Amino acid sequence: MDSIIVVFANEEARRRIRSLLDAGGFRADAVCSSGSEAIRAVRTLGGGVVVCGFRLGDMTANHLGADLLGLAALLVVSSAANLDLCEGENLYKLASPVSRADFFAMLDLLFRKLRRPSRKRGQEDKALIQRAKEILMDVNRMTEAEAHRFLQKRSMDTGARLTDTAQAVIDAYR
Repeated sequence: MDSIIVVFANEEARRRIRSLLDAGGFRADAVCSSGSEAIRAVRTLGGGVVVCGFRLGDMTANHLGADLLGLAALLVVSSAANLDLCEGENLYKLASPVSRADFFAMLDLLFRKLRRPSRKRGQEDKALIQRAKEILMDVNRMTEAEAHRFLQKRSMDTGARLTDTAQAVIDAYR
């Protein structure tokens, strides 16, 4: 599960990320140029962290993330504009150029998340999140997807759980 798969359409980007990993004492278990290669590698290795760009030869990071949901976490390294287009519960983002410290801190976080058993949301948590989304949709005229993304981003920015962020939104509009 501690496998690292590097996936970039650009050969130079693959080389740079691989060198960065080597310098940090990590080893890339697979280096791929397309999403389909990465999917095969993840399935062969039994999961892990995929370090990739936003645009791959045959798909985007969003599509790759959807295909690997439950199998791997994706660390998308790309421009800020491309990262704004990234969505998915297993996608994590770093804007390039990325510092070594940020890169390795994110890798460490992702490996810790992969080792931790996931907790399924209960009906009460789901209802709380749905209520917060409804408030955001009504007050700010957001779509459901925009409201959900807002809650996710606020949660990530503050380091709070999604349910805690949802509760804060509900409390703010009471």
